[in-house]
Amino acid sequence: MNQIINVTEQNFSEIWNATAEMPVVFHFMSPTEMASLEMDALLRRIWDETPNQFLLATVNCQEQPMLASQFRIQTIPTLYFFKDGHPIDMVQGAISEPEMRVRLANILPKEEELKFNQALEHLQDQRYDQALPLLKSAWEMSDKKNSDFALLYAETYIVMKQVEPAKEILKQIPIQDRDSRWHGLQAQIELLEQASESPELQQLQADYAQNPTAEIAIRLANQLHQAHKNQEALDLLFGWLQKDLNVANGELKTQFLAILSALGTDPLVPTFRRKLYSLLY
Repeated sequence: MNQIINVTEQNFSEIWNATAEMPVVFHFMSPTEMASLEMDALLRRIWDETPNQFLLATVNCQEQPMLASQFRIQTIPTLYFFKDGHPIDMVQGAISEPEMRVRLANILPKEEELKFNQALEHLQDQRYDQALPLLKSAWEMSDKKNSDFALLYAETYIVMKQVEPAKEILKQIPIQDRDSRWHGLQAQIELLEQASESPELQQLQADYAQNPTAEIAIRLANQLHQAHKNQEALDLLFGWLQKDLNVANGELKTQFLAILSALGTDPLVPTFRRKLYSLLY
């Protein structure tokens, strides 16, 4: 649907239904009234600045007297602001640009909602790496109070088979928000962890438990990395580096850096790089 629309009796039902899907501003105006024309110009300019964030529905009261009567319009211009299918605000007469922006702020999506919606677009095309920073930003901008953001953030990591960051996100969701979706994601994590427990990994874990050497630690960390257990792999290697940066002739540090390089933009990378730098300086 075009988001700047001239409302008629024929398309009114469609626009009315749209109020449940996105913010809508109904502008009841007259093309012969200067205040109406100025208000129309202001609304269009703000719409250009915030494209696709609200639908501007203009009602020419001279051409659509039935619609004007239905809304009991007595003053031109008159504005109705709708969000989630409900009227939020109404203005009779002309208002200043600052006041208009304040009124619109009550119905327009917040910045974190815009980032979340952008992430959804990336996820539809399976662009997970591009969606992750947007989801992280949206969640943090909500002060980590919007659990819907967090759940999708964790779910994206699960789709990418990155268990550790997903587990960390889910741990931060308040108990009162741990609904069936939260439990479903926990179940998915358990299945991924079970699937990643290869016989070779299990044997290395047993060997290391009996004989914890740097050489076995390197091989075990590599297997953990292959199983997407990167937090566990890095913690294992860092424990050795804390004792001796050049353990195993530097091979252990090389493996540690190789895993960090392979993780790219994973949130674990800056955390463990800082830990390594704390040992170097």
